[in-house]
Amino acid sequence: MQSDLTTEPRVAERLTVAVPAHTVWAAVSDVRRMGEWSPECRGAWVPGRAGALRPGSRFLGRNRAAWLPWVTVCRVVESVPGKLFAFDVSFFGVPLSRWVYRFAETPGGCEVTEEWHDRRRGLPGKLLTATAPLLTGVVRRPARNRRTVRTTLIALRDTLEGRR
Repeated sequence: MQSDLTTEPRVAERLTVAVPAHTVWAAVSDVRRMGEWSPECRGAWVPGRAGALRPGSRFLGRNRAAWLPWVTVCRVVESVPGKLFAFDVSFFGVPLSRWVYRFAETPGGCEVTEEWHDRRRGLPGKLLTATAPLLTGVVRRPARNRRTVRTTLIALRDTLEGRR
């Protein structure tokens, strides 16, 4: 299953990690671990699955930004070991976002790029955008995601390099 990764991300941050790309990919693609690094995602529940997620695999993302927790439905759209991991996020059937992680080998490690693509479109997307601050406490989603993406990448690096 080939995903459409041609749209410009609303947020993209990159960071170099002193471990091989396959190691970083393995950590990120184990979505249950995301709560270790992200200030907003508290982890994921993967129904009846063990091992690597493949395109088409679904999972529930557990999140909390301010006062209320919420759950999203996620579907892996691309997974290339050591290179790429991407998934779409929806809430009550309304597309929210696509998260993309790219891994590029560098001398002594790899560069990790985390991207957030806003997929809220049409009337359902506008309604969700308007009500999201009431549910999540986040008013400026792109600005919030820029901060949390950077924080997530730093925590991921620190964990994988043994700094935490």
